[in-house]
Amino acid sequence: MADDDLARRLTKATHGGPAVAPEPVADLAAAYRVSRATRDLALAAGDRLAGYKVGLTSEPARATYGAAEPAFGYVLASTVLNAGQALPTAGMFAPRAEVEIAFVLGRPLSGPGTTPEDVLAATAAIAPAFEIVDSRWSGGPTTLAMLAADNTNAAYAFLGPQVPLPGDLSGVKCTLKIGDKVIPGSAAAVLNGNPAAAVAWLVNHLAESGESLPAGVVVLTGTLCAPTPFTGGDTLFAEVSGLGSLTLATE
Repeated sequence: MADDDLARRLTKATHGGPAVAPEPVADLAAAYRVSRATRDLALAAGDRLAGYKVGLTSEPARATYGAAEPAFGYVLASTVLNAGQALPTAGMFAPRAEVEIAFVLGRPLSGPGTTPEDVLAATAAIAPAFEIVDSRWSGGPTTLAMLAADNTNAAYAFLGPQVPLPGDLSGVKCTLKIGDKVIPGSAAAVLNGNPAAAVAWLVNHLAESGESLPAGVVVLTGTLCAPTPFTGGDTLFAEVSGLGSLTLATE
């Protein structure tokens, strides 16, 4: 099948192979079939699912792709970095850093009809996080379907220490520092200032294909700041108000 062939080529590019030349992806349904196929290839190779990511959670990001709603991808356990572990950049094409709020579920969630309030009630903790994004398409995705097919550019994730849910996430702000670059950000950019709404959207979207979120899963809820390029050897530092700070070395 064409979906499986594209999934194999994207998977090869993820593991040091050449970038995939741009090609049309029929529609969003086909794109998510490709993404699930790349996930299944990873699981068959011995990896496991650590969680999910929600992208295009800001209006400007959705406008870039003409998207009416966010997009989602998966997070593999092999891509979650441990404390003290440097981010390997070899084989990556054009990595960028994002600062996000990660939700850790204490109990399962299934849709349809899940609300942000349901998400907050099911959340065991949250954590500040880096998401590292990188496209396996040569030159990057030019359509929403290309973005979704490539697992919404997911590459690596790094979570800081988990903390209890604060009373209000909408006021959370962040500062990302890479060398002499200082990039501000805010949770106000994430689905009208409610990162829990990103998790609720994901749960309800997964329900359309009969999937749900199990307890213990991690969900990255969308970047608080502009995705920012870096190169191997840079150190990424982020301060997230009320949640703590993160430092990630790259090599």
